[in-house]
Amino acid sequence: MISPIAITGATGFIGRRTVEAARVAGLELRVFARRPETVPAHWRQDAGIDITILDLASTENLADYLDGVQSVIHCAAAMAGDHENDTLEATQTLIEAVVKAEVPHVVLAGSISVYDATTLADGATLDEACKIGVKGRDAYAAAKYEQEDMLHAAAVLHKFSLTKLRLGAVWGPTRLFNAHIGPAFGPVLLRLDGGGTVPLCDVELAAECLVKASQAANGVEALNVVDDALPTRAQFLRAFRASGWPKLVFPLPLAMMRLLAAITPETPEMPGLLRRPILEARHKPLTYSNHLMHKRLGPVTNLPFETAMRNSIKNEQTQ
Repeated sequence: MISPIAITGATGFIGRRTVEAARVAGLELRVFARRPETVPAHWRQDAGIDITILDLASTENLADYLDGVQSVIHCAAAMAGDHENDTLEATQTLIEAVVKAEVPHVVLAGSISVYDATTLADGATLDEACKIGVKGRDAYAAAKYEQEDMLHAAAVLHKFSLTKLRLGAVWGPTRLFNAHIGPAFGPVLLRLDGGGTVPLCDVELAAECLVKASQAANGVEALNVVDDALPTRAQFLRAFRASGWPKLVFPLPLAMMRLLAAITPETPEMPGLLRRPILEARHKPLTYSNHLMHKRLGPVTNLPFETAMRNSIKNEQTQ
């Protein structure tokens, strides 16, 4: 067993589950969080969790806390807001600390959003061989691409192992919906559906894979992490509506949106769905392969989609 491991962004949506999964696996942890009030009380009672409160983007002594660490799981990133500070500057600080402390392995909680869907044909399968690129995309995708690129360059230069887990749309209690379904306006959803499946990644699967990857350094590699039973958009909505939302669903043809995007100037001021790179990344009819995930990380837990959604809704409603 490779231990101790460190986890950044430990109290975030993915980080919190990763801490729990790592402790179930018996790993000794050093976890980093920005705000003390976000740390679960039971972590403070666990001798196997060493908690440090700091801001990755501004700390100067992170290397001291990484002394002796065998692997870092890097979950810290912004979903929205200050990507420069919370994703990129935090990652640069981590790189410098990893090099100084001679940490042999980093696992990145990356994103499947780094792929360039415009290079794929309708009906294609997206796997690790597909081209990456985020030209014309939203700030989140651009930041995740640059974050991955920074770590990749550093791993090659400084010769530490890097496992880039390109997570699908991570979901679970409190985060059930995602942008691959369509835009929402109050109780109304516009379902944009041209076929294909939704690249979901159950947060529990993400956590399990991040922990497994921390134990399986393999040079510099990328693995896509998505659920086995990926639903169509119609299947997703049928299960999701048990949450009580949306009240009304109106179908929006993908062909019509593609036509509108084709005649709309691609400028940052335009809504995302009128910008072709964003429209294709979210709604191109694709299937998604997790073959390499299974090959490299071994058996993982995958519930049937309807069961997982039902459990997540129940969990969310009882919180």
